[in-house]
Amino acid sequence: MMFDDKEECIRLANRILQNYNRMLKGADTIKLLQVSENITYLAEHTENTDESPNSDPDSRSRRVIVRLCRPAYHSEEELLSEIRWMLELQKQYREYDEDRQVCGRDKQSEVRFSLRQPLAGDDGQYLYQVEDRKGQVYYGMLFTYLTGMPLENLTLSEQTVWFERLGEVTALFHTQTKGWKEASELPRFHWNYETMIGRQAVWGDWREVFVPAQPIKSGQGIPDVLNRADRLIYQKLQEYGVNRGKYGLIHGDLRGANLLIEEDRLKIIDFDDCGFGWYMQDLAASLSFVETKEAVPELIKAWIAGYRKQGTLTREDLDMISTFIMMRRLQLLAWVHSRTNAASAITYREKFAEGTVELAEKYLDLHG
Repeated sequence: MMFDDKEECIRLANRILQNYNRMLKGADTIKLLQVSENITYLAEHTENTDESPNSDPDSRSRRVIVRLCRPAYHSEEELLSEIRWMLELQKQYREYDEDRQVCGRDKQSEVRFSLRQPLAGDDGQYLYQVEDRKGQVYYGMLFTYLTGMPLENLTLSEQTVWFERLGEVTALFHTQTKGWKEASELPRFHWNYETMIGRQAVWGDWREVFVPAQPIKSGQGIPDVLNRADRLIYQKLQEYGVNRGKYGLIHGDLRGANLLIEEDRLKIIDFDDCGFGWYMQDLAASLSFVETKEAVPELIKAWIAGYRKQGTLTREDLDMISTFIMMRRLQLLAWVHSRTNAASAITYREKFAEGTVELAEKYLDLHG
């Protein structure tokens, strides 16, 4: 079924909600939010009270996010690891959600941010299993609902100030993972050359965009500039290397659709693609779908300024930014052409391949 049968997906989402009766006492409404790697819903329950009719209805309602996970994308152990990291982040940076809005580690920090959190069901568990009518197994979970506007709704020039804040929060994430001994033991994807843009990449082979349904051997039909960019990416990654200071647990998808803004607060959602990768990949992911825009250098500059408030970047790290952006773009090229129903894929698919060729030309010129 996957996510084509909307009525069946709603039924499965309601099955998941049955594990949260004490919290919700049943959901009055359930509304589709997005179809991507997973399908997410907004579920809401409104209390029946005798309060004044002039009282704020939001104060008497409970909203939660229901995620129905794509089958075979993540295992049960991987999903539980995602939840585990989210809980660890909340534990370490919980003071950011209090009125003082300061970090327990660095009282000079003024960044304000919130994290979407997983919710435990009536039995204390965070992950539940349901089956569709054909016996296909789906995992599901609930998260806190966060208000705010997606960052991607702003113009790129308006996003600059937020990219500085994002850089700072990203550095805090990296600091936490570097100091968390259990991080390296989590069963999560490794986002490296092979899994991102190799022949067996998790999101598909970008080469098939140009020669669909054909075995790719000689590379015939693929723009040569992309083949050369691919080879250069591989070479640069080999030279950069993998060590604890460069590579570890990352969010992996801090793009505008997963960042909400409200007043002066940044809110971060969707840890579904968290895994192991180079830390600088979090910057590249933040530029997803806008890599060719003129404002990108200013966004990068702002992100770096924010990151340096909480973390350290070497000259070697900075020199790799263009490589990680190019690798992410090739990964997204496969994604937008293989996820027919995903909202972002539909939005950006037109001329995405042409833009990728344009970006590759600039990448090769830069590293001439």
